[in-house]
Parts: sequence; C-alpha cells; structure tokens
Amino acid sequence: MTTAGRQQVKIEWQLRQVAASRGVWDATQMRALLSRRAGFELSLQSVNVLLKKEPAQVKMATLQALCTALECTPNELFGFDAPHRVSLGEPDDV
Repeated sequence: MTTAGRQQVKIEWQLRQVAASRGVWDATQMRALLSRRAGFELSLQSVNVLLKKEPAQVKMATLQALCTALECTPNELFGFDAPHRVSLGEPDDV
C-alpha cells in the first residue's frame, strides 16, 4: 500500500483466525465466551460484525475482553505487512 509514493504498514484484523484456532467457530460461541470468561456483553450482531469485518476502530474494553476470552494478546489479533523500506528521515519532498 502506498500513499503519495510512500509505503504504509497494512494492518489486518485476525479475530476469526484466532477464534477458530481455539475452537470458536461462530458469533454465538464467541458471545458466550466473552460473557463467561470476560464478563463482557455484546449483542450477537456486534460479535458477528467483529468476526466478519475488519473494524475501523476497536474500543480498548472490547480488545481487553477479546484477549481475555481467547487467552491471547493484541499482537495475535492484529497481523501486519510491513513495507520493505522504511525511512525515519525527512520526507523526500521537503
């Protein structure tokens, strides 16, 4: 991915893969796990959206509950594809 000639890190939401690796296959199971392990209540529709779509943002409380319920870290929920070349210097077009 590039923006104005610069490469950006692509972040991918990997909740579905992490859940599946722990035997959680659908929103009903995920909702029950969130409630039982984390004491966190979300509607079935909200859980379904989290499983099926990459969110534009994730609330900290939701992220903490997902990590608690799935016994994982945020690093497992977010995958990334780093650009090949990253410069921390001044932009070329200054």
